[in-house]
Order: sequence, then C-alpha cells, then structure tokens
Amino acid sequence: MHCSQRGSFVVEFALVLVVFSSLFAMVVNYSVAINTKGQLDRVAYSLATIVAERRQLFNSSLDVCEPENSGDCSQRGNDLYSLVSASMASMMPNFDQTKFGLRVEQVSLDREVVSSGGAEFDKRYERVDKGAISQCDITTEAQKMNEEDAKRLLPLTTRGRRLPLYQVSVCYAVPFNLLGITSGEVNYVVSTSYAFARV
Repeated sequence: MHCSQRGSFVVEFALVLVVFSSLFAMVVNYSVAINTKGQLDRVAYSLATIVAERRQLFNSSLDVCEPENSGDCSQRGNDLYSLVSASMASMMPNFDQTKFGLRVEQVSLDREVVSSGGAEFDKRYERVDKGAISQCDITTEAQKMNEEDAKRLLPLTTRGRRLPLYQVSVCYAVPFNLLGITSGEVNYVVSTSYAFARV
C-alpha cells in the first residue's frame, strides 16, 4: 500500500511539473513579446516624429522620396533603417538585424489647378521597405486609403495644401514561440505609428 501511494505521488508530481513548466514557458513567451512590442512602439513613434519634421530635417520637402533626385529613395530608406536598427540594438542586447524590418509610407494629395480656376487633388502613395519587412505581412491603413478618405483625413493648410500623412511600421521576429517550436514558425511583432507633416 505504501509503495503504490509513493508511485501515484511521483506520477501526480510529474504531471503538476509539466503543467507548471508549460505555464511558465507561456508567461516567458508572452513577456518577451510584450517587451519587444514596447521597444518597437518607441522606435516607430520616434521615427514617425523624425520623418514628419519636414522643415527642420528635410529642407521643407514633403516627399519621403524626392522624385527629382534619382536614388534618393533608396538612400533615404537606408539612412532611416540604419537609424532605427542602431536604436533597437541599443535597447536589445541580443538584437538580430536580419529579423528586423521597416516600412515608411506616405499618403499625399497633389493639387492640380484645373482650367475653370478651381483645384483638384490626386492621391499619391509612396512606400519604402527595408530589412525583413516582407516576412511580416503588414497591410496598413495607408495602403487601403482611397482618395475620399485622404481628403477627409489630411489637414488643409492656410495656403490650400494638404499635409501628407506618414506611417511608420516596424517588425521584429520574436525568437521564442512556444506554439511554434513544433511547426518551426515564429511570432512577428509589429508596431505602427502615424504623423502628419510639420512644415
């Protein structure tokens, strides 16, 4: 009788350990994801603020990519990607740049004067992708916005211009995912921030 009680205790103890180990692993996974999300939120907000500061940092040019300067878009994307990668590396000691992606989007309305003396606005969408952003499968509001939405959303200046909207999305592959261990998948944590141009 005494031996069978000891055996059942060992089995029950093993089951309790498995349950608590699973719970602990899920809490660790959740904590890593939340910590990464907080860091991505800070980086996305900071970069959106930088991109929106058109007068001080970009010579009052409202375009993320200046069409008159060939190669400017690629260089601008590289500069922004280097900036946010360095920021992430300073916050995360084990930061892996191959798991990090950046997308900067711009929605603007170009004003065209028509023959009747009025003005019409044409929606323009630009995007810069850098790093591992393609793995994250991001569909943003800037992509889905139509011309009517842009007219309602983008602020009108006293000079009759519509200020562009900039959307910054950053993505990072979380290295530990309890549910993905068997399937080989990882969690992609995404953060997005918006800003209007400041001129």
